[in-house]
Amino acid sequence: MVARTRARSQEELLYLINQALDDMFDLRAAIDYDEESMDNLPAIIEPLERGLRNMLEAIKASEYQPGEGDYIDFMHVLKNTDQRAIPTWPTLKLILDTHTEGYLE
Repeated sequence: MVARTRARSQEELLYLINQALDDMFDLRAAIDYDEESMDNLPAIIEPLERGLRNMLEAIKASEYQPGEGDYIDFMHVLKNTDQRAIPTWPTLKLILDTHTEGYLE
């Protein structure tokens, strides 16, 4: 089975963004429970949530087009973070690839 690399539609992208935001909520709760083992995750949660919410609002306002604008600039906070430490990384990667390459047809 081949893994999907992008969202197929705007509705699916909205679902992915909401899923990532839910995952951020869960990750924030895990950090509150055991901050010592979470390394630098507290520093990346806020920019990720803010960026995802901005992207979500742009889609809802019909201002978003894949590949246009700086809607994924917030992903730079993941540059020095081990992807295995981010439980929502696969979802974030789908969002990133969808923005970069457009919807999967």
